[in-house]
Amino acid sequence: MKLLPIIPKFSLTILLSIFCFFVNAQSEPFAVKLNGRTISVEEFQNTYKKLIQSDSVNKNNQKDFLENFINFKIKILAAEKMGKDTTLLFRDQLNTYRRELALPYLTDKTLMDRIIQETYERMREEVRVAHLLIKIPKNASPADTMIAYDEIKNLKTRIQRGEAFEQIAKNYSQDPISAKVGGDLGFITSLKTSFPFENAAYTTSKGDISNIIRTEQGFHFLKVLDRRSYKGKAKFAHIFVGINPTASQAEKDLAKKRIDEAYAFLQKGEKFEGVCRGLSDDINSKDKGGELKSWYFATDLEDAFADAGFALKEKGDYSTPIQTSKGWHIIRLIDKKGLLKFEELAPFIRQKVNSDPTRNALGKGNLVRKLKKDNNFLEVESVRQEAFDAFSRDRTGKEDYLNKTIFSINQRNSTVRQFYDFVQKQQKQLLKIGASLDKSPKEWYNLFVENENIRYEELNLEVKYPEFRALVQEYREGILYQEMMEENVFDKSLDSLAQVKFFKQNSAKYQYTNRVLAKIITTDRRETMEQVRPILTKTAYPLNRLFPNMMFDKDQSDINEVIKKQCYELAVTMLKNQDYQVEVSGNSDPEENESVSAERAKKIVNYLIAKGVNATRITEKDDGKYKPVSKTERSKNQRVGIKFFSNSMEDVVKRFNALKPGSLSAEERYFKKGENEYLDAVQWAVGQNNYEIKGKTIWVDIKKVEDARPKTFKEANGEVIRDLQKTLERDWVNRLKVKYPVIVNEEEVKRILN
Repeated sequence: MKLLPIIPKFSLTILLSIFCFFVNAQSEPFAVKLNGRTISVEEFQNTYKKLIQSDSVNKNNQKDFLENFINFKIKILAAEKMGKDTTLLFRDQLNTYRRELALPYLTDKTLMDRIIQETYERMREEVRVAHLLIKIPKNASPADTMIAYDEIKNLKTRIQRGEAFEQIAKNYSQDPISAKVGGDLGFITSLKTSFPFENAAYTTSKGDISNIIRTEQGFHFLKVLDRRSYKGKAKFAHIFVGINPTASQAEKDLAKKRIDEAYAFLQKGEKFEGVCRGLSDDINSKDKGGELKSWYFATDLEDAFADAGFALKEKGDYSTPIQTSKGWHIIRLIDKKGLLKFEELAPFIRQKVNSDPTRNALGKGNLVRKLKKDNNFLEVESVRQEAFDAFSRDRTGKEDYLNKTIFSINQRNSTVRQFYDFVQKQQKQLLKIGASLDKSPKEWYNLFVENENIRYEELNLEVKYPEFRALVQEYREGILYQEMMEENVFDKSLDSLAQVKFFKQNSAKYQYTNRVLAKIITTDRRETMEQVRPILTKTAYPLNRLFPNMMFDKDQSDINEVIKKQCYELAVTMLKNQDYQVEVSGNSDPEENESVSAERAKKIVNYLIAKGVNATRITEKDDGKYKPVSKTERSKNQRVGIKFFSNSMEDVVKRFNALKPGSLSAEERYFKKGENEYLDAVQWAVGQNNYEIKGKTIWVDIKKVEDARPKTFKEANGEVIRDLQKTLERDWVNRLKVKYPVIVNEEEVKRILN
């Protein structure tokens, strides 16, 4: 039974403050004493309640809780006696995890939850928009900004007076791609554009023009052309006859004739795959029955293709010939999926929202306003103005105004000197990455105020939030526990000589009975069996788990802060789910350097390995320029894609049981007689068996049959290591209990457990 998470970087001041919170007053009733150190009734009870709620403790193992609790705490005591909680490595490790734990406390959770819910609701609808753009450089001067704003404001006024949006966009928009088609961007959905642009699209009525908005590109206003319900995503196959953009009319007529011939064959009953192999021009899919590799959203496709493809109702249905800018297609539906439930999509949306600076800034801004109020933020306006006036002057560092208080947070003063030091530090960091330094004194000051308010809040989280204090304590003990277990149990159990000796002393324990290696799948629907068998035939099993693409700047492969957050989340996911495998695919746009896609994938893989993900669980792919997701927004191709797989069939079973719990079960292992009724019902011989019984559809795949025999050391090695670890841990704990006497307050403990 795991007592506390073994996860695991604070300054010495913070560590001491946390320690003080956990020193129990002598007057409090105690539950356990270890070598005179008191563990309070409250701490014992809170731990017990948490494990009860998580089902880690139940009626069957309740009696073991006290022993496990004492064993855990005595290991922590031993670690502290050895000074393991005072090392630089320990402090750095705990401080890193504390910063991660603090993140949810350093944003406006209510607002962020509302944004996530709003984003999900917006995903139910797709909006077709046209826009007009006037570009502004990132470091544009106020004068240039005003000129650009006046220009776009004038263009909007002309449209409002009756001129055609499409013609104005063609003549004046500085978006070189959409301007050619009157600003039309096609259908968009939530999370596909910047937050200001998305807001304008979803809050403007069909046929109306939005307010002027500003994004990183410049000033825009847009027109909502149409709205439609979310079509979901689908997988297609197609028979394709291409038409060259410079084709003559005769060549176009020939292409039409060929696609009509293909359609006629299908109408006569010919198989789609055979017609595709014979007539399709798509060399990447024709030998696979025309199957396209990706799942597509309607917004990923040309309107004609999307309209025809998503209009298909049943799997296997195919369309009449339809024409796109590339040529003629007959589209076949392979599969279609609707919008996932909110609970399934929420983690993905939260990750996208947190990695988007424009969305994340809303939560941070609200938080700072709240913190100012809660923490008695007081500003000295005269000093602030003096700091602004002297911002660009040369200084010796001895000026009187540098030591003046510019603001205070709960009577904790910040000076003009600290403000200037903050600006210099930020400017040095921006210079390293070539970012713009062009901010006004007011903008720098607002950043400083934000930074100090959040920093003050972070330093006082243990005081303000008891649950955060307890969580940090769990991580602190988890780090110490892990280190002590590695030193006293895990490392020693990996000694091959010790393993062999233990195996020989206990050889009678390691025996095989008559058994078979088999995979057994049971379901209450034949259709489910047809769907799941191809998936479960070979490991690793594909998972239906989403993870956002990691987006890079053109020709760049360095991991920026946004990608770093994504990588951290990915590493946590992999470390929490030890059965998971991940496929990391590097991609690039045709206009980028040849090697950049491979470099992108390699850096993500190296990050995961550095965080402790075993390299054997990672597949590294270089898809290069061959899987573009957009021909209009080229930056979308500059990415690394993530796909999850699992070595555990249970992860696949969970997916299929989401709609109807218990409808599918699957397992693969060695079985003995009497362990599985479905296996016992078939002859124990290598091969596959399909049958139905008691309303269940059963598939049994027997891969090996073995007679009873002793296990070899290699076969028993996993059991030997586990048993050796149990023995090492038991002997070590017994020694600790002699060294550090244990006193249990039987009355209090009995009251809590009952």
